[in-house]
Amino acid sequence: MIVSEVRFFFLIVMCWITFFAVPHRFRSHALAFWGVVFYAIFAKAFVVLVAGLVIATYIILSFSRPWTAVLLLIGTLFYFKLQGEAVTIAALTITQIAPEKIMIPLGLSFLTFELIHFAIERSRGRLGGASLIDLIAFAFFFPCRISGPIKRYPDFIAAVSQAEMSSENVYRGIVRILVGFFKKLVLADTLGLIVSDAVSSLSDPINAWTAVIAYSLQIYFDFSAYSDVAIGSALLMGIRIPENFSFPYLAKNIQDFWRRWHISLSTWLRDYIFMGLGQRLFKTWLKAWPALIATVSYVVTFFIAGAWHGLATNFLVWGLYHGILLAGYHLYRSWLPVTVATHPLYQSRAASLTAMGITFVLVSVGWVFFMTDLKEGAHLLHLMFGV
Repeated sequence: MIVSEVRFFFLIVMCWITFFAVPHRFRSHALAFWGVVFYAIFAKAFVVLVAGLVIATYIILSFSRPWTAVLLLIGTLFYFKLQGEAVTIAALTITQIAPEKIMIPLGLSFLTFELIHFAIERSRGRLGGASLIDLIAFAFFFPCRISGPIKRYPDFIAAVSQAEMSSENVYRGIVRILVGFFKKLVLADTLGLIVSDAVSSLSDPINAWTAVIAYSLQIYFDFSAYSDVAIGSALLMGIRIPENFSFPYLAKNIQDFWRRWHISLSTWLRDYIFMGLGQRLFKTWLKAWPALIATVSYVVTFFIAGAWHGLATNFLVWGLYHGILLAGYHLYRSWLPVTVATHPLYQSRAASLTAMGITFVLVSVGWVFFMTDLKEGAHLLHLMFGV
């Protein structure tokens, strides 16, 4: 866990001191410097690759269409995902599963989406005179470099500009970091032991359901812990970055779940894939079938989300699974009679609790594809449902 290392907090302290010591106009320089130092320490030679991608993106956008930069970024990510082992959400670091596999650069998936966002928004004229040093500060902001959240350039630059040193920010930042440590070291790691014990003795539905439910909670506490540390570390400097989780397992449907889970990713997918794809399809002969457009848009968007996590088949199946769930829920809401939707029983607390339970089970079944490969996942699902 990189964020629990002394080196990480040494960098946080040095960055905090430098950030407020330099003149206001040099804040981005300070963030860029310590971000590069972080990457050089924890990712070694990959700092050259990442710096090259950031600088190349900036240069390409000055004389070419954004899709040139987008293709460069996607091609680089695709190469590493294809040649290296897929990085699961729980890993969150450079990973090397087998000696013959190359390593995937630290945080490359998150960096790619941030730079694609920058390329598209700059081509739309929404970023004004974005400078290279600001882009480097944005891309190398190391609290977010490990596992997000996925930032938006204008919001980040505005937050840097408006940041103020205060005891309240330091206090709130430290509390948020400690919450993250508690989630990771106490809750997630304990649940991880339960998962391991249950998986090692898979023989009946109870073991299978115990493993899956424990993993569902583990992956939430694990991933949200990293987000808490990132948000808290940024808050020490008075920089607000996006929230990433909002009690996702209290969601009443799969659409609500994706409004609460990995929020920075789901909003990125909505803004740059789902909406754009839907708008293009409405300009074709498919416009007569809006339900079909929604279905295609959801499935394609979440297939890409699965590929973003890794090109292994299990991640692609996970993405298709969620795309189908979202498309199915969209059709369900479209066809649900108004008299049913407004009925007191449908709106009751009992119905809400039932909906939460169903959503949690559906999401947990999806996590089976994160836990293991398809063959072992099929065995696990067989034990869970007896089919």
